[in-house]
Amino acid sequence: MTIRTIVVGGTSGIGYAIACRIAASNPAHTVLISGRTKPANIPHPNIEFRAIDATSMREIRSYSAALKTSEPQPVLDYLVMSQGIMSTAPRTETPEGIDKKMALHYYGKQLLIRELLPLMSPTARVLIVYDGWLGSPDKLSWDDLDLKNPGSYSLKKAADHCTSMMDGMVQWWAREQDKTDGDGEQKDVVKRSFVHAYPGGVNTSLLREAVPSWLQGAVKTVGGVVLTSPDTCAERLLKGTEDCAELGRSWSNIDNKGRMFKGKAVWTDEQMGKVAAHTWRLLDGALCLSGEGGRGGRRSKTQDSKNVSNLKEAVPAFEGRYVV
Repeated sequence: MTIRTIVVGGTSGIGYAIACRIAASNPAHTVLISGRTKPANIPHPNIEFRAIDATSMREIRSYSAALKTSEPQPVLDYLVMSQGIMSTAPRTETPEGIDKKMALHYYGKQLLIRELLPLMSPTARVLIVYDGWLGSPDKLSWDDLDLKNPGSYSLKKAADHCTSMMDGMVQWWAREQDKTDGDGEQKDVVKRSFVHAYPGGVNTSLLREAVPSWLQGAVKTVGGVVLTSPDTCAERLLKGTEDCAELGRSWSNIDNKGRMFKGKAVWTDEQMGKVAAHTWRLLDGALCLSGEGGRGGRRSKTQDSKNVSNLKEAVPAFEGRYVV
């Protein structure tokens, strides 16, 4: 069967619940779940597992490359990304020079979209489960978007930057596909929908692991009463995503009930362009630093050109907008 859905972060919690719901409603399609560890229980025969360390840009590139060459090639109706961690650790860089939390919560998700875009159907849904509520361009330190300058990093600032840049890029992806050519006609009929979702309080192991061990039992008990179950959260977010797509929206921010947030900032072209340029520059620098070019080889100019070509084909009117 053809892979029609990929859920990165789909090995537990909200992502796992989303994968199970999609698999149950589409038994003829394969749902690929990815994360560090294979779940002990995979309840549907059309769910497959593929390992990935989503903090590593090199692994994301290799993971995507393997999918592009697989037979049959995936045709994605859904790309869901729910990977995340709760940690109070200070800035901790990966071997590629990116803070681990920011790599997982923001940069890796953008690389996954970029690399998997050529596999997406014209009406694909991209659902990012993170924080579609609190992001704003006003929260960004524009001269230090990756918070690498001495003294600039804090847990709150990292969260502000990841949520805000995610908002900007959701709108950037939507804008790129909505552009028209010089004659005012759209180059391709592409109606993909990009959604940034706020899940609210959900009773997952991620929340329990964020508290001391002696409190985890209490959190599990209380959480079962006051927090939303992963399955209910999955149902609401999927419905909200479909509702937004049916309304013809190319980008949306939805709450924990699946409803669109009102009053979200509409980013200017300049703001979106600055975040996009920074993102691609940092990601491609990280891939070069890791010597990425498939498994073990250094990336060549030919490979760079091929990557840009794929992105231009997948996003209408992308010509001349890839900045490194």
